[in-house]
Amino acid sequence: MKTKFLLVIHGANWVLLTILSAIWKKKYDVWLDYRVLIPGSPWAEQIDKGLKEADTVLLVVSKASLASEFVALEWRHFLETKKRVILLIFEAVDIPAELEKYEWVDFRGNYQAGLNELFSQLAHPIQEEHPVPESGFKAPAVVWGTIVFSAIVAFLSLNTLWTIFIPFLLIPLPYQIFKRSFDFMRVQAALLAMPFAITLSYLVLGNTLYGQLLSLHIETSDPVLTSWLTALSSGLILGVWGWILLALLRSPAMLRWGRPEATPPKFKNPYKPNINTPEPTPFFIEHAFEDRVVAEELKSVLKKYGHPEAENVHDAKAVLVVVSRFNAETSAVPAKQVVFPVMVQENAKISSTLSKVQWIDFRPGVRGLDAIAQLLPNPRELLKALGMRPVSSLSVYPPMVTTLYYFILVLSVIFVGAILDYVFFTDILSILDPESYNLIVGGLVAGALLFGSLSFFMIRSLLTRTGLFSRSLLIFGGIIAQGSLMAGLTAVDKAVYHAALDAGIDVPPTFIAFGDLIFIGGVVMLIIVFTKNRLDLKRWFPSKN
Repeated sequence: MKTKFLLVIHGANWVLLTILSAIWKKKYDVWLDYRVLIPGSPWAEQIDKGLKEADTVLLVVSKASLASEFVALEWRHFLETKKRVILLIFEAVDIPAELEKYEWVDFRGNYQAGLNELFSQLAHPIQEEHPVPESGFKAPAVVWGTIVFSAIVAFLSLNTLWTIFIPFLLIPLPYQIFKRSFDFMRVQAALLAMPFAITLSYLVLGNTLYGQLLSLHIETSDPVLTSWLTALSSGLILGVWGWILLALLRSPAMLRWGRPEATPPKFKNPYKPNINTPEPTPFFIEHAFEDRVVAEELKSVLKKYGHPEAENVHDAKAVLVVVSRFNAETSAVPAKQVVFPVMVQENAKISSTLSKVQWIDFRPGVRGLDAIAQLLPNPRELLKALGMRPVSSLSVYPPMVTTLYYFILVLSVIFVGAILDYVFFTDILSILDPESYNLIVGGLVAGALLFGSLSFFMIRSLLTRTGLFSRSLLIFGGIIAQGSLMAGLTAVDKAVYHAALDAGIDVPPTFIAFGDLIFIGGVVMLIIVFTKNRLDLKRWFPSKN
């Protein structure tokens, strides 16, 4: 007879996914609340049924799980049934006295060894000889290796100090990996940008930290070509360390180690059930006015498949709640109605009612509308096909929004960093008379402040969907303004550069000299992404009264 398990877990991440995968491969049955609870049926009865049918509970021990009152209610209820409990130790924390006598498996070190021990104990229960570990720190070898490697990359990121944001994200990374608390998406952006920033540093500064040692000096008859090839080799050789670190952060061991925000987001693949005539199901869509575009698009597809729209939320059999910063509540009753939270935007204040059921995730873009309409009469299959675990701490945005965010951020870093370098670290302005010097420096500083402020408000509006730039036309207007400021700065640089040549002074190129090229390249990338994801902005930016 197969053993049925109940996994009680809080703050689930890849640990849960990998354990489930391994158990399923062994042909065991698994009961996990948010994967098994059927919307529209009383939860208390379903949980009680799951607890009674399970032979064994696997309780993942961590600070988050033991701090959860819902997890505590489940394992305390299970203890009353006098059934078997196995503790899976992922963090050493103070264990409630009621749990200290039970079997345990230590997953803090070698994950595979822990998994093998788990299956061995499932087959042959043991009497523990040692108490449950409640103190001390252990981590897999790959974690320690990644911490050391990230320290090397953090040191190399000093080559890009002028960008501000790359060392700002990478220097504290070793400690953050140790604490499992870094933002994966932002760190990934810094690591991907690092080779290009180092290349630009070499072109302008003529060297980088350890650049002479690690770069390939390729001699050609053209000095300019020699400089470019040497800069590229420096950027690639130093920057590849960052790409190796990124590969380590995406490894299975590190995915198990990190909290949800420290892992790349995982979403269900598009599902095509091919049900052309589903059973008509009265539905209602709860949403804030700002999310009207997404709600109307969802409503249109549901009606296309023959589902009638209910007059109010309480008359609906299926309720779809569009969740964003503008709405995180529902007036529906998930224990009596089928409720599907549809995540458009992360919200840390999502109601406890909605946090107990699986989500349909529209944060990386609106998709799967036909599958939702076809499977609406069958909530279990719908959530199995499109549902995701309820984790709202990931920084996830639609492709077009993500591209705009990186474009504005990188452009701002280059522009402001270029001005700082131009004013404080080059001698090109020394050829000017005092009056011209004060005029140009004053204009450059004002330009940097204006550009930085403009970028700050653009990014804040873009990510929060609020504020002055929370409209497509104004965002693109801001980009045009950025381009104009960069063109003006480039014009000033060219004028000073030619003045220096006329005075017989040979000056090296500056960061500003590459401004136009960087801006044009970024715009081309925006256009490419826009052609495939143009609807992202229409759905993302809030409807206005």
